[in-house]
Amino acid sequence: MYRLFALCAVLLVPSVAAAQVHHSQPEWDFAIAAIYQDGQSATGRNGSSLSADSALGFGISLNYNLNARFALGVDFDWLRPDYSADLVNDENPLDTLFVDHRATQVNTRFKGTYNFVPWGALVPYAQLGLGWTWLDSNVASGPPVTGCWWHPWWGYICENFFQTYNSTEFSYGGALGLRYDLQGGSFISFSFDYWELDTSGSRANPKLESLRLQYGWRF
Repeated sequence: MYRLFALCAVLLVPSVAAAQVHHSQPEWDFAIAAIYQDGQSATGRNGSSLSADSALGFGISLNYNLNARFALGVDFDWLRPDYSADLVNDENPLDTLFVDHRATQVNTRFKGTYNFVPWGALVPYAQLGLGWTWLDSNVASGPPVTGCWWHPWWGYICENFFQTYNSTEFSYGGALGLRYDLQGGSFISFSFDYWELDTSGSRANPKLESLRLQYGWRF
């Protein structure tokens, strides 16, 4: 009888420990990310074209763990890709303009995460989501607007402000990745992200492919 009780205790200890770990599982993840976005090219009407170089950027991520398998979160990314463009006038195809500049790209994305194997230190996962991508060409769209004000140190100063060509596009996509949980509540993750921008059929939808390396904390 005592041997039977001892055997049951041995079998129950891992289960109780696992239940305690599951019960005390951190609910939030916060991470900072290094991003490499691949370059791409696109063509438009009348011979217009756009070519964007690959770019490095950074981002932050916040996730809420519903349980060991599912999480909901949001990402904020910032990149500055170099680009070149041939702009063709619709009324006069011979009237072209070449632009070689650096854009500003800001991504806001809401994502759901599914962990395939939630136990163990190495966790493969998949993500699906949607959001918006703000793109600024940093090319002035008109003459500058001058603003003047009194500064407490430098006195009366004036500065020119420019409106630029920019757009906000709806985006959707997902990612496949691996997360490695470290001791002390931190983790490292690496993923391949694929996102498509919805331009409402006015032109080819740009496709954004990137690699994302994250270091984060669970709390």
